[in-house]
Amino acid sequence: MSELQGLQLRMDEFRKRGIAVAGVVVDPVDTNAQLQRDAGLEFPILSDPDFHLIDAYGLRHRDAHDGKDIALSASVLLDGTGVVRWTYVTTNLRYRPTPDQVLAAIDALPR
Repeated sequence: MSELQGLQLRMDEFRKRGIAVAGVVVDPVDTNAQLQRDAGLEFPILSDPDFHLIDAYGLRHRDAHDGKDIALSASVLLDGTGVVRWTYVTTNLRYRPTPDQVLAAIDALPR
């Protein structure tokens, strides 16, 4: 959750760059809505329990949690046409990109 809150703290900087932020997880809609409220997030946490979007980006971590599939922890930047411009994927939840790293990746993209 701290990753999400870190993004929330930098929302003004994302907005200044014209960036929309969203989270995608396998949890149910109600769980995500509660997380969004509890963490005070201004961006949506979308539910993908059937792994449609997660599989589209190759982010399924098979048999990772008690024999069940989960999503890999990933940050993905898409341009306005849906083309992936930058990704950061990890199987270790302790290593996620900081908001500074995401903003730097955004700033490095060609305009």
